[in-house]
Amino acid sequence: MLLKTRAILIPTAVALLFSCSNQKGSATPKTDDLYQFKKIDLRPFDIPATIYIPDETAGIGASFKTSIVHEEDFKWYISAGPNFELFIEDWGENAKRMEEFHQKLKASKVFASTIIERKENRLLYKRELIDPIKVEEYKHISYHIYALIPIDGVYYEIRNKPSGDALKTAKLMLTTLKSFKPCPLM
Repeated sequence: MLLKTRAILIPTAVALLFSCSNQKGSATPKTDDLYQFKKIDLRPFDIPATIYIPDETAGIGASFKTSIVHEEDFKWYISAGPNFELFIEDWGENAKRMEEFHQKLKASKVFASTIIERKENRLLYKRELIDPIKVEEYKHISYHIYALIPIDGVYYEIRNKPSGDALKTAKLMLTTLKSFKPCPLM
């Protein structure tokens, strides 16, 4: 009887174990997604949040120590080298800033913007000159990120440099945006 019970119980337990670990759409992110990133606590810079910044293994020249500058009350600059620069601005309670930014992108008479990815509070987009120079090697295409993320009732706007970045760098920045979270309560 004991042997028969084990014969049924062990395969059932193994099946349950594998079915739970392979669920699609899991709410917890894979830690592998951040294996090339280091966690930065922003509380010493007056933002009650953490963010993950690419490290030297990301292959974008982020081998420098992360630098955070907070000289103005509502603005921050984060750099992990010359190829990874983010700008954060406190927009207070302005929850409509994302829609304002999106309308501004559409209305530009200089750049055509193509949204590559749009999630609830963040964008990855490509920007091209509308009337480019007719020389192919001077074609201007850049990639940009934009987010408006609320933390403790304050909306933080995050973007990359105005000139944009390479697609690989912009995608790493998008991962950084996804990691921008409130600090856990202690």
